[in-house]
Parts: sequence; structure tokens; C-alpha cells
Amino acid sequence: MLRYSRLVDLSQVLHPGKEARRLKIEMIGADTVADVARLPGQWYIMHNVSIVTHIGTHIEVPYHILQKGNDLAQVPLESLMGEAVVLDLTAAPPRSEIGAGQLREATAKVGGIRRGDIVFVGSDYEGERQSQSPYLGTDAVDWLVAQGIKMIGFDGGMEVPGSEHHVNHHAFLDRDICIIENVVNLREVRAARFTAIALPIAVEKLESFPLRVIALED
Repeated sequence: MLRYSRLVDLSQVLHPGKEARRLKIEMIGADTVADVARLPGQWYIMHNVSIVTHIGTHIEVPYHILQKGNDLAQVPLESLMGEAVVLDLTAAPPRSEIGAGQLREATAKVGGIRRGDIVFVGSDYEGERQSQSPYLGTDAVDWLVAQGIKMIGFDGGMEVPGSEHHVNHHAFLDRDICIIENVVNLREVRAARFTAIALPIAVEKLESFPLRVIALED
């Protein structure tokens, strides 16, 4: 049994028809899909959904940029849940490059990173402000990888601006370190260490999908 005293939802709420990227839903009667009875006026519904996989709080797995990389159905479950920390980078200026030194300072404040941790980088540039968020420099990414992290999440942008080669994506995904983008509510996490769970649906040949990310605090 999972033991926790407090839950924090780190995921955006999506609003069909109001998102910048495609998210359309079509309500249908359950009887149009399954061989079931549906009484007149009975509320027994299902939905067809048309969606861009990179929308809201979503996970990106190696298949996103590697033809032979793990897809959503192949990523090991143990890579998607475990002990986690939030690195506070809210003092970084807009559009600035975050270096390894800044990460080390933020890491010291939460008692360090352990091999196998999930790391969330909090810049407080979520939502509409994301285009102005700081980003990780090459030395910062290399330092994080060297710590042996197994998944990383961001509330702001994570890629080097203008990088057509998607260098930060490759730095993580080439090493089977999945990426969670558009995380929210990192400021609500009170514990220095907590348990994070981020489980997408298991679909073959799919590289990304929105998901519910939660923090469980002791």
C-alpha cells in the first residue's frame, strides 16, 4: 500500500476546443460501440477523441527522436515512478542558460540527487510564460545525466532555443531518460524528497501522450 500524507497534482487540466493544439472530443452512445442495451434517455456514453500527443502535461519517450527507441508500451514501469526532487531555479533570469553550477546549488538545498531519482526543474515559467523560461545548458544536462537520474520534468522550456538538432532531447532520450513537459504546481511541493508517479497509456508505436503526474509526500 502506498503511504502518503499529502498529494500534489503536477498536471495541467486540458479543455477541449480551447487548447492551442488539437484536442477534440465527440460524445457517442455506448450502444454504438458495444453490443449493449441503452434505454431511451439513459446516460451511458463513450467518446471519440482526436488529439495531438504533445499537449498539456505530457511524457516524451525515446521513440520521439529515435526510430528504434522505446515507445510508450516499451518503457519499463520502474522508469516512470520513484523517489523525486524539485530543483528550484526560479531565480534564473528569463531566457537565460542554466549552468551546472546553478543545478548543484539547487541540488544541495534538497539534500542531493541519488542515482535512480526523478528530477523536476522548476523555473516558475509554466503556461503562457513558458516562451520566456530559462533553459538547461549543455554542462547542466551532462551533469544531470552523470547523476544517474531516470526521468526529468520541466515546468518551463527545456530545449536550447533555436536548436534544430534538439540537443537536450537527445541528451536525455538517447539514454532512455524520459522527459515530462509542461509540469505545473511545483511550488506546491513541500517535501525535499517525495514519490512521483507518471504513468502514460501503453500504446505501441506512440512517442508521447498527456498524463497525470502526481507527487506523494510523506
